[in-house]
Amino acid sequence: MKTLLSDLFIRPDYDASKVTVTFTAPEGCSDSHWAVLDGEWVVAEGTVQAVAGAECSFEASLPGFIPWNVHDPHLYTLALDLVVEGRERPERCDFGMRKIHVGRDGLYVNNQRFYVRGYIRGREAHDHPNLENLPLEEYYAKNIRMAKRYGFNFVRFHSQIPPEECFRAADRLGLFIHIEMRKYYGRYQKERALMEEGKLLDEREWTEMVYQVRNHPSLMLYCMGNEIDHPGRNPRCQFFYDLTRELDPTRLFLDTCSRGEFDRESVDLDVQHMSYFYPFAHSYHMFEDTQNWLIYGSAAGLAMVEESADADGSAKIMRHIPVRRAMLAHEVCHFAALRDVDRLDEQFRRAGAQKPWWIDELKKLIRLKGHQDTYPRLLDASRRFQMLSWKLAMEAARRSPILEGYHFLQLSDTDRYENCNGIIDCFDEPKGVEEAEFLTFNGDTALLADLPRRCFFEGEEVTIPVVLSHFSPEIGGAGDLSYSLSSRDGNAVGIRGGMADFDLSQRGRRDLCRLRVVLPRAARPQALVLTLELRARETERTITNSWNLWLFPDRPGELPAMKAAVDLDEVHLGARYPQIERAAADTPERLLLANRFSEGVFAHLKRGGDVLLLYRVPITRDRKRRAPREEYYLPTTWDRFKGVVWDRGHNCGAFMRESAALAGFPHDGFVDLQFHSLINDCDKLVLDDFPVPVEPIMEGVDKASRDRFDVFTYGLSELQPTYTMRKFAYLFELRVGSGRLFVSGFNFTGLNRGDPAACAMFESLLRYVTSDAFQPTASIEVEELKRYLREKGAAPIIKERRMTQYWQLDEEPLESKQYWQESIEYLDEEPLAEDAWLKQSQEAKLDESED
Repeated sequence: MKTLLSDLFIRPDYDASKVTVTFTAPEGCSDSHWAVLDGEWVVAEGTVQAVAGAECSFEASLPGFIPWNVHDPHLYTLALDLVVEGRERPERCDFGMRKIHVGRDGLYVNNQRFYVRGYIRGREAHDHPNLENLPLEEYYAKNIRMAKRYGFNFVRFHSQIPPEECFRAADRLGLFIHIEMRKYYGRYQKERALMEEGKLLDEREWTEMVYQVRNHPSLMLYCMGNEIDHPGRNPRCQFFYDLTRELDPTRLFLDTCSRGEFDRESVDLDVQHMSYFYPFAHSYHMFEDTQNWLIYGSAAGLAMVEESADADGSAKIMRHIPVRRAMLAHEVCHFAALRDVDRLDEQFRRAGAQKPWWIDELKKLIRLKGHQDTYPRLLDASRRFQMLSWKLAMEAARRSPILEGYHFLQLSDTDRYENCNGIIDCFDEPKGVEEAEFLTFNGDTALLADLPRRCFFEGEEVTIPVVLSHFSPEIGGAGDLSYSLSSRDGNAVGIRGGMADFDLSQRGRRDLCRLRVVLPRAARPQALVLTLELRARETERTITNSWNLWLFPDRPGELPAMKAAVDLDEVHLGARYPQIERAAADTPERLLLANRFSEGVFAHLKRGGDVLLLYRVPITRDRKRRAPREEYYLPTTWDRFKGVVWDRGHNCGAFMRESAALAGFPHDGFVDLQFHSLINDCDKLVLDDFPVPVEPIMEGVDKASRDRFDVFTYGLSELQPTYTMRKFAYLFELRVGSGRLFVSGFNFTGLNRGDPAACAMFESLLRYVTSDAFQPTASIEVEELKRYLREKGAAPIIKERRMTQYWQLDEEPLESKQYWQESIEYLDEEPLAEDAWLKQSQEAKLDESED
């Protein structure tokens, strides 16, 4: 909207119930009348003496005003009637009465604690065009309405200032906006380098940008850019901080999203990369630990890490990093899923929009990989795993005592090939995520159970801290908490109780109580659900949340006694299962347990024996420690129980076919956290070119998008079937000659430490392969299987691309320069020769014994 008043500033004074208005009178201006309108009502009015070229100012008192906030975005209108060269020139500008500030204990809006639940837009990598050709304000409004339905209250525009229409939609619908103040040049990495050199922004452009947006109540945060290195050592950041405080002291300033030094001063709050870890197991507390900020260093030049004086660097000291200001987590929940390509095809056709190239190519890829019949289940499995990952991450962030919110990446899918990590699709339409379920952890108030474990043995005493993340303006007074822990099937376990009189008047995060439960005896494994409910008496509002848990019998002695030939490298059965009497590998016992294919395995199958192959071979972990080839290699990739982070990784969940093999392991047909210890660090089996058709009992889901670095950096093909949509298996069975073979890629090293899930799965599989139910339908001759595995052993092993190697290692919060160099070198290396591997293994064992 064209205006005469480029520097008009309507500055709310929330605590004093007034606004101060300033502007520079245009040339020829002789008089001005003003009014503050609430709809049609005049709530204040007056005149101001206007002198051309001079700053004019006035105050308007607004006693009893209605605040603007994300729940009730109440707008007033400033009506200015200027007399310019004898003609009346009306100016209109909407504004809201709101206050944003950072206190000692957190972030505040209108003097109430505020928790940022944000998502990202802006760059093409995080956004989609106006595919339905809507009026521009409605295009943004549609996205905002969907965001609010899923509990979001904030949007970050990556490296962009959105258009006026976006602000208008956010002003009237109630959503805060974070902007990154830079012109768009289309080369993000180049822009970031220029930003770090202080060449991209100048004072005049910055001032114009602030003038353009500062009257919108939806604007919360001015930011210079994304992931700028060393802002605390860049005087330009301090310059723009001071300039912004002068131009608009009512908003917050941030130099960079992530990578800022912890001890810099030129920011009002901070956004830090909380790493690309997965918030479970060793990374369960990832949002409570500041130590990954060490990599960004100190603005004051403090040494952050000191290595020991020993040449081997066996010790180091790391400075503790305090939390000095309100903190947001950077770009959480990148987890990808498959796309419903048929539905998208129809949506593009219906909208009359140009269909992206990759839709038809993905259809070809699905056919190429033989997924036509199973794709609906693969799609469902990937979405289930994505939802599980969102819940883990967002609950971890809300439990954190150091965070005041997070940026979610991202609300909407984009129309780009690799970007399929949204809750809604690239038309801003729902794609099956249940709002009510999502709001249990992304609503204003959330109940959170602190559960670093989800699998338990009978008789264990479990203590569960309960945390309340409470930011709802509608819930106060006293509240009563109730809990239940019950079996999914309604039998075996039914524990319930509660406690009254919790004070809900204070906003923020707080530890509410601790629930201690002694788990009952269970004759068979149980899928449990823990449910918490908090009922506010005054408003009769109920906050609820639930978590899946699993209870397993701890009765190894009930496994039948048997003789079996055992040839396992890393799994030790004797301590827990002494009733498995070991026989020599070359004896004619019915069952052989092994972890690799060998001449002994083939001979046993040829004799008509049964083999339970708990496949685990060193070459799978070759990226960590170089290993020799397997003579008989079943292709595998090193797996982690963690979602695909954008395009890092290859785990998009799994689904199960009906089989008695899993009779002793409760599941609902899809992977959940009961599989965590079995999948993490396992050998996921790749059956893409297996010589006979096999339907895995448990089939893993690969991502569809390739590593984007392969395309953008190395010029490789957009489609890479070798590394996408592979036919993964965790469990499959096969008749081999007159023998029977059951193959598992799970990590059973948990048997050595009595892991409940590993024990239960092993017992279930062992009972199955020794029962009459073990009747594989797929079959292959021994020599054909042997020939295939030998050919694979001589061929190149599976080496994931560079970004997925980082995902597999699961060691560092971010990729370092050293990592990138080592990853490309590894792709060119040959596996170790047998003698070199033996020497390396002996040296490793020597090191361990010395430790």
